[in-house]
Amino acid sequence: MEQARGHLEQGLAAFKAQDYDTAIPELEAATREDPGNYRAFVYLGVSYAGKGKYNAAIGALKMAEQLKPGVPNIHYNIGQAYEAAGVPSEAEYEYERALDIDPNYSKARDALDALRRRRHHEPSSSD
Repeated sequence: MEQARGHLEQGLAAFKAQDYDTAIPELEAATREDPGNYRAFVYLGVSYAGKGKYNAAIGALKMAEQLKPGVPNIHYNIGQAYEAAGVPSEAEYEYERALDIDPNYSKARDALDALRRRRHHEPSSSD
């Protein structure tokens, strides 16, 4: 566990510096050594997203959600990854789940509202 904590701390430091190339292997090691640490999966998922690896991001974030259900920012981050991956219907679902947990979660509300505005203004195939 001590080794996992060291990997997590190094991964978090790299994450905070937006050095995802360093953060990802440290956080992957942390999740292997302590597979019950939901925070390591959250930061790993957001780091993957920072590198444009959205499928990996979604997988890590969903693992975090399984380990610690009921955390609105996990759903928000899954929504962000789905949106970046071009899957707006899943993004909308995840933002709604975040708001079901915390109706006052402004980041999820703002993201959901912006997504719905964009989807409403997209030209349809008949235009």
